[in-house]
Amino acid sequence: MFPKKYSKEQIILKLEAYCAYQERSLFEIETKLASLNSSPSDLTSILTHLKECNFFNQERFALTYAIGKFRNNKWGKQKIKAGLFQKKISADLISKALSSIDIIEYKSMAQNLYEKKWLSLKSEKNDFERKQKTLRYLQSKGFEYDEISNLC
Repeated sequence: MFPKKYSKEQIILKLEAYCAYQERSLFEIETKLASLNSSPSDLTSILTHLKECNFFNQERFALTYAIGKFRNNKWGKQKIKAGLFQKKISADLISKALSSIDIIEYKSMAQNLYEKKWLSLKSEKNDFERKQKTLRYLQSKGFEYDEISNLC
């Protein structure tokens, strides 16, 4: 079956709704545009329209993404950085987004996650293994080893 062909106006309306629902990166919008089978000639004019109407902003997306993933998903800076990199966000915006995370809140989150994981492993007989599993867990959440090794 052939993919549905949308007019330029229909594509703009769909993308406006897509961007209004939550913050989007340019990469996500371009991916959505490709899935809607828009013509390459319309691509730049559609993106220009969305940018001028403030439907997307890379800096706003990066800041929202970083704070959201930190507070809601309890991700560390390494995992947030990797996520922003996958969304094709520039290095300077990534560092700006990461610096927007409050350092006291960050350390407190790491401490809380450490304590919760440590308590969940109380059946572990060997304290060394228990500590290693806890540190691996925190590293998988994206916290830096230097930051979490001090929690022990």
